[in-house]
Parts: sequence; structure tokens; C-alpha cells
Amino acid sequence: MIDIEIINNNKDHKSQYLTLEKGTTIQELVNNILKLDAEHYKIGVYGKIQQLSYTLQDKDRVEFYDDIVADPKIKRVKRAKNL
Repeated sequence: MIDIEIINNNKDHKSQYLTLEKGTTIQELVNNILKLDAEHYKIGVYGKIQQLSYTLQDKDRVEFYDDIVADPKIKRVKRAKNL
């Protein structure tokens, strides 16, 4: 058995802790356990995007990433010009 942490991609960024069978992949976690469609998410472990075939390890932190809508640098420049 392995213990993992899941960081949700909603605005409150709450953590969820799960105990899984050793050998569980990201795809199995997302599709079978969380009941989500893995094709709609970019998923990483400790800040690094992983393939769905990645085998989860004990103490992994699984993160769901949102797509970037606008470049943060451009947003800062526009905000600075409006001051």
C-alpha cells in the first residue's frame, strides 16, 4: 500500500489523502478512483507533468493543472500601465 496526496485544481486548493495499492498509475487513479476523465487535465507529481502511465510512488503529491489563459508577464505589464 502507498499513501499519496492529491491537490485539487479548484480555487480552495484543498488536499486529499488516499491510500492506494502499490502499482497504481495516474490513469487508474483519475479514471477509476476519482471518476474523472483524464483527457481533460494536465496532471503532475511534485510540479512535473507526468504521463498517465506513471506509476505512483509512496508519498507522491498528485497535482491537477489548469491551462494558462494569459501570460502572467503581459498581465503585469498591462496592470502597471493602468496605474
